Amino acid sequence: MPPRPASLALRLLLCALLCGACATLGLRKDEPPPPAPPGTALTPEPQASPDEEPLPVTPVSEPIVVAAWAEPKELPAGGGQAQILVRIQKRGGRRFPDVEVRLRTSTGSLYSAGRVLVTDTSGMTRDRLTTKKTATITLNAGGTRYRFKVPVAEPAP
Repeated sequence: MPPRPASLALRLLLCALLCGACATLGLRKDEPPPPAPPGTALTPEPQASPDEEPLPVTPVSEPIVVAAWAEPKELPAGGGQAQILVRIQKRGGRRFPDVEVRLRTSTGSLYSAGRVLVTDTSGMTRDRLTTKKTATITLNAGGTRYRFKVPVAEPAP
């Protein structure tokens, strides 16, 4: 037996109220992305030196917040591999997908070999660094350049 119009209207009203309550209480929001390790929020690089090759990417049209870090944050003596993680958010903490990112290292090599990476639906992208010495990673995220170090521990005496 099909539902009566009055009970159908009552069900729709109940659904609308519950959806409104969920939105008001914050129950339907996306989970926030994981926090970056302390001290990894980046500030734009003042001005690139003219002898460095540019890392061209498609610029974004709004302000972004970039966090980038290495896991592990320090490599053992003799070097090794580290995952380079980059998270891009809009102001206010919302994820920013489809942002172009390029990375370059001062020493060692990157799995991407400098090709353009694109952030996923959670605003994240990653690369892999292989190095024997402390490396400086330069990245261009959405048209703004950033820089951070991945240290290699000193050999034991």
